[in-house]
Amino acid sequence: MTVPQPQVGYRTRVTLAVYLAAELAAFVGVALWIGFGWSVFAMIVTGLLGGVLLRFTGVKAMREYRQAILDGDPPGPAVVSGALSVAGSVMLMLPGFVSDLAGLLCVLPGTRSLLRPVVARFLERRMDSPSMNRFFGPRVVRPQWGGGDTVADDGEVIEGEVVDAPPPRRDDPEDPDHRRILP
Repeated sequence: MTVPQPQVGYRTRVTLAVYLAAELAAFVGVALWIGFGWSVFAMIVTGLLGGVLLRFTGVKAMREYRQAILDGDPPGPAVVSGALSVAGSVMLMLPGFVSDLAGLLCVLPGTRSLLRPVVARFLERRMDSPSMNRFFGPRVVRPQWGGGDTVADDGEVIEGEVVDAPPPRRDDPEDPDHRRILP
């Protein structure tokens, strides 16, 4: 009995082909600019740098996650920042200059802080609301303007408080789940 092999989609194959062509073009460009030997040396050095960074960023990501949990803060920002750092370190380990550039964008603190909201929005679209609230904490609701029967608020504040109705008594005949409790 043969096991069916997983099918690789057309989009995946095209994306991989474009990525490999970009890596080859970048390598040829760098080799023409600084020389073949130096470009191979640069790829080896960035691979080693990625390995060293992977160790430190992985440990730092776990430490930030634990600290957020201990402080009672939502762990989402720490997880996203750590995942970007680890992904950037792995990309630095891959041979090629395009992956090195993408890895540096994920590893450097300035550009990582620019990528963090993009990853958070990506996760927000794929996670349900209660999970997002536990992961990132309470979120700001972005109202959608137009395309509905919305009424503009004139700024009037209405004072009040929310009162929950008391639970119905178990021997209340008005209760749909009426059950008499016998002494």
